[in-house]
Amino acid sequence: MRARHIWITAFFLVATRAAAQSSITVEQAPCFPAGENQVVHGTAAGEAAGGAARLYFRWEERGGFYWVEMEHDGPGRFWAVPPKPEKRNLQIEYYGALLDAGGHEISRSQPRKVAVKSDCHVELTPQQKGVAQNLTVGETSAAQAKGEVMGFLCDGVVTRVNPNNVRRSDDFCRVCVVAWWKKGDVLLPALAAGGITTVILDQPEPSPSRPPL
Repeated sequence: MRARHIWITAFFLVATRAAAQSSITVEQAPCFPAGENQVVHGTAAGEAAGGAARLYFRWEERGGFYWVEMEHDGPGRFWAVPPKPEKRNLQIEYYGALLDAGGHEISRSQPRKVAVKSDCHVELTPQQKGVAQNLTVGETSAAQAKGEVMGFLCDGVVTRVNPNNVRRSDDFCRVCVVAWWKKGDVLLPALAAGGITTVILDQPEPSPSRPPL
């Protein structure tokens, strides 16, 4: 029994030391383009086996943080693409975090604040564009499930993850699409080579042979 207690104590000492040696840093992006995606790069040391890195972000000082998974870009290097900021969002706050295999945070970077600008130009790689068009956005509070990602566009947001790590389709953005379709002038999101665009369709005038829609 004593040997077992010694082994458990040694295990926790090793885990604590590994966590203390873990670190992550995220770069200061020059700007975020209004209505478009930006990529945020980061570096990490002491990653836990089976762990992950996340980028937490929010419209500055408005509500809780959301997060997206950071993609590996070689040993100790990561990048992430948050959703597109909407027109009211003038500044974004973000930080990086390392998680262990159980999803527990073991390291956090210093926070960054970056302005959203209309003249900010970003060139995403094909891989980054693919991620930007199929975003999984995590939540940090139950209240965030009741609406859009605050301060960011629906464009590209496909999946949401609640604080209990349960995934679901982003039903809020899907409802918005249905609401657009029911309007007199239909706003139909359509896939295009460069992402998602909007096509405006006029409903036909009613006639005796064609009743109103």
